[in-house]
Amino acid sequence: YRRAMAPLALMVGTLGVVAAGLAQLLGWVGPEYFAGYWLGVAILSALAALLLIRRQALKSDEAFWSPPTRRVAQAMFPMLAAGLGLGLFELLENPGSRDSVRLTAFWLILYGGALHAAGFFMQRGIKLLGWLYVLIGLFLLYFSAGSSPLSINENAVQWLMGLSFGMFNKTYGVYLKLTLGPMEAE
Repeated sequence: YRRAMAPLALMVGTLGVVAAGLAQLLGWVGPEYFAGYWLGVAILSALAALLLIRRQALKSDEAFWSPPTRRVAQAMFPMLAAGLGLGLFELLENPGSRDSVRLTAFWLILYGGALHAAGFFMQRGIKLLGWLYVLIGLFLLYFSAGSSPLSINENAVQWLMGLSFGMFNKTYGVYLKLTLGPMEAE
């Protein structure tokens, strides 16, 4: 588990951080860019993850779509599909009505739910990471309401995506790498 998940978390985390920096660099800041851009990043990350998992399966001489992989995918799919749906609904909204901060909060909550669901077929750490995403999403919903002194606005949301989906995944990947046992490292 750790041997397979560490490179995956590191790769997805790196894509998240790079995507946030690229959006800032190109000036793609604001609700008119946000949902489409991050849906594209999510699709790219999912494809890269599938390719990495396939490569790991071939290298280990294991089936790519094994029963454990299928169970994890089936557990995660409803939450990830809901996130895709919310992103598509956001794209259909009038640009003046879009709310990237709220969408980010919902995406964090749903991603956390997907990780937690996958955790029923893995070790405990992924469930804890899922809870972290859910809690951060809930805090973000509270702070985005504007009544808090820590209000988060559209200008910070790209970095928030890079921090949450990028750095948290990278940190989890580093944790997995550092805690590999001698048998798992092979």
